[in-house]
Amino acid sequence: MLDLRDRVPSRELRGLMHVRCRHILPLALCALLNVAAAGAQQHLSPPPLTLSDDLAARVAHQIWLNETGGNPDGIIAWNSGEDFMSVGIGHFIWFPVGRPAPFVETFPRYIAFLRDQKVPLPYWLDKSPLPPCPWNTRAEFLKARNSPRYLQLRAFLENTKPTQVRFLMARTQHAFATIIASTPDQAQRRHIAAQYARVATASRDLYPLIDYVNFKGEGISPLEAAFDPDTGAKEGWGLKHVLLGMSGSSARAETVLAEFSESARSVLLRRIRNQPQTARWRDGWLRRVATYRTPLVRTAAAQ
Repeated sequence: MLDLRDRVPSRELRGLMHVRCRHILPLALCALLNVAAAGAQQHLSPPPLTLSDDLAARVAHQIWLNETGGNPDGIIAWNSGEDFMSVGIGHFIWFPVGRPAPFVETFPRYIAFLRDQKVPLPYWLDKSPLPPCPWNTRAEFLKARNSPRYLQLRAFLENTKPTQVRFLMARTQHAFATIIASTPDQAQRRHIAAQYARVATASRDLYPLIDYVNFKGEGISPLEAAFDPDTGAKEGWGLKHVLLGMSGSSARAETVLAEFSESARSVLLRRIRNQPQTARWRDGWLRRVATYRTPLVRTAAAQ
C-alpha cells in the first residue's frame, strides 16, 4: 500500500497532502469543486490523490513505456541532443557540473525524497547537496556503460522502483499547491482548482495528472517558458497551462479526459511554434498526450 502520511520530506516536498492506497475520495473532490466555483477560499487546498497498489503499478508501467518504450536499458539514458542524463522509470533529470539548468532538475528531489523515507543510498549519492551527474557529456556516459559506478546506479534504480512510484504521486500532489501559490490572480486560481478537481474526479487512475507533471512539469519555472514570436508574451507548457487551457464544466469522464488531452496537445504545439528546435519530438509528444483520453483501467473493472 502506498502511504505517505508519516514520511513527508521536510523541504523539497513540504506541503504535500496525504496519499493513501484506498479509493479516491469523491466527496473531497466535490467539495473542492464547490469551493472553487464559489470562490469562498483565499487559499485553496489540493484534493487528496489516492490509488490502490494495483493502479499505482499500472500508472508506473505506462510512464515507463512512455519514457523508454519498454527498453530495460532505459532505466538510465542520455538522449541525443540533450545536455543531461535521465534516470529511473520517470526519467528524472540530472545535470552535469557547470551546465545551465533549463528545466527543473528532478533527480536531486527524488534523492531527497528517499533520504526522508530512510531508504539506504549508495555512499556517493548520500550527500547533501547531491553531487552533479558523474559524466559530463553523452560521449562520456556511453563509454562508462559497464563501469562500476554505472552498474551500481542501475541496480539502485531497479531496486527502488516502488519508491519511484510514491515519488511521482507525491510530486503530483505537491504540484497543485505550488501552482496555486504561483498564481496571484484569484480568478485563475479558482479556474485551476476547478479543472484540477474535474480531472482528478474523472480519472480513477490519475494517470493524466501524474504523467503530465512528470513529463512537462508544473509550469511555474520561468525557465520552462518561451516567447511567442508574434505577441512577445512568455508562454509555458506545464500542468498549470494545460489546466488554464481547459474551459469545460461537464463531469462526464470521457469528456473531461478528452478536454485535458486536447489542452495538453495545444500547449505542446504552442511550445513547438515558439521553439521550432523542439519539432523533432512532436510526434512522440502528441502520441503521449493522446493516451490521456483512455483510462488505464475502466472504472467498472477496477471496482
